[in-house]
Amino acid sequence: MTEKISYDVVVVGSGIGGLAAAIRAHSLGTSVCIIEKSAHLGGATAWSGGQVWVGANHVAKRLGIEDSIEETLEYVRSIAGNHPELFDNQMATEWVDGAAEAAKWFETEGVIQWRLIPNYEDYYYPEAPGSKATGRYLTGDPIDGELLGESRKLLVDAPHWPIGITYEEMFAWGGVSARDRWDKELMEERKSSDTLTFGQGIAAWFVKGIFERDIDVFTEQPVTKLLEDEAGIKGIRSEGPTGTIEILGQVILATGSHDWSSALSEKFVGIPSEHGGSLAPVSVAGDGITLGAEVGAATSAVPGTAAPITPGYKLPEPIFEGDSGYRGCYEHCMPHTILVNERGRRFCDDSFHPDVIAGAMRIDKNGEKPNLPFFMIWDDWHHNRYGLGITGPGQPYVDGLVTSASDLTTLAEELGINSSGLEETIKEFNIYASKGEDPYFGRGSNASVRTFRGDGDHKPNPNVGPVLDPPFHGMKMRLLNTGIAAGGLVAGKSGRVLDKNNSPIEGLFAVGECVARTTGGGAGYNSGYSLCRAMTYGYLAASEIASKKTG
Repeated sequence: MTEKISYDVVVVGSGIGGLAAAIRAHSLGTSVCIIEKSAHLGGATAWSGGQVWVGANHVAKRLGIEDSIEETLEYVRSIAGNHPELFDNQMATEWVDGAAEAAKWFETEGVIQWRLIPNYEDYYYPEAPGSKATGRYLTGDPIDGELLGESRKLLVDAPHWPIGITYEEMFAWGGVSARDRWDKELMEERKSSDTLTFGQGIAAWFVKGIFERDIDVFTEQPVTKLLEDEAGIKGIRSEGPTGTIEILGQVILATGSHDWSSALSEKFVGIPSEHGGSLAPVSVAGDGITLGAEVGAATSAVPGTAAPITPGYKLPEPIFEGDSGYRGCYEHCMPHTILVNERGRRFCDDSFHPDVIAGAMRIDKNGEKPNLPFFMIWDDWHHNRYGLGITGPGQPYVDGLVTSASDLTTLAEELGINSSGLEETIKEFNIYASKGEDPYFGRGSNASVRTFRGDGDHKPNPNVGPVLDPPFHGMKMRLLNTGIAAGGLVAGKSGRVLDKNNSPIEGLFAVGECVARTTGGGAGYNSGYSLCRAMTYGYLAASEIASKKTG
């Protein structure tokens, strides 16, 4: 028997886009529910670094930091310049304007208390027109888990970030990978008090907002079909462990990226499976994209190399329930390490992940990718200073993950790298690295990387140091999707899903990473775009639905 329920708005997915949409819809007097296929709320947002990039935001303004919508648009436009055909100025303007409005509204409504990530540059500062040295990165104030009450158990745990500390503290302690200098006692105190920060902290604020407003939430209810009639989309069907339900209402898809759909990821990104993976929860599998396409929605994509993919690796064994085993790697950005291909040669600025991805996916005249596979190589100075992921500084590496050897020749042979190429590369690199320089690829020259992914205490360059001290270490790297899509549904104003004739599909909206990035921003990317777009279009879509209802 199928249970049938009705709401004005049905939100599918519970990352920041879905949570923001539901809260905004409720505030405007519409009845709304959230339906989530996993047992937990927060999605890829909770597993993220919790950066929300908002130009000309109210938090920066009250701190006396100057910015404007015009400068923000100039920056967004300039970093999308490699693919001008994918940039829509009208959509970008809607996003940038809406982001500043939405960020302020959610704080005014008491949903979240924002704080600025200080002294953190735009990715392409100062070269890109409109870029800023600081002021555009927001994150949430730390929040105590106990404030969520019973809903705390519904918040998904986060494996990728040191939950409990703040960006200010992490930067002051030397950076994201300078864990030999982190305040372990303070971190334990925060863990004991269930202090939540980064993406899990942002998700916690919005989940708290959902339950404070008594918004209905259905978990473990995968949506299997969009319901149609002659007027358009009229609701959803969900077939879950507790049975089948149909929920009628206008639909906002907020299901996230295509990471765990092999078919969609192959279509949109094209990373060979043996070299790829994802940092997103395994529930993020392109459901919204598939659901939309089934009812005639158009899809679009930016080039795969324009997607914010990150270098990482796969643990030999998962360490918690639901763990995919994939981990992002920041340690490759630190001094005393490089990335090389099978020939033992560097091929990019190996501290700046967009350049790593472009280099790794480069196709030669024979149609092959000569820089796949690629490897991280580092020395024992690096091992004792930074560790690797769950391995603390100087501790033994996870069995089966890292190869170590007393000399570079042996290490290269065991990894399948050309040994003479590796030795020559490191010899060349070390000549300049001892002075903090990299004339070959400009490693350590990007201001954002120096701040966020470097060792702030390492002089003269936070990202550059020679590979000198045996034993030497190495491992194969992977190109990991991050829950940020290359492709998705085509959406127009306020997140209205468009069909292949560029006409709105009535009753259907989509926000966040199930939407192609041409909905504001084009092919360019800066950290924090993703959470910002999702939050903004969740806000705008709910506002649009409510305006039609009251109008």
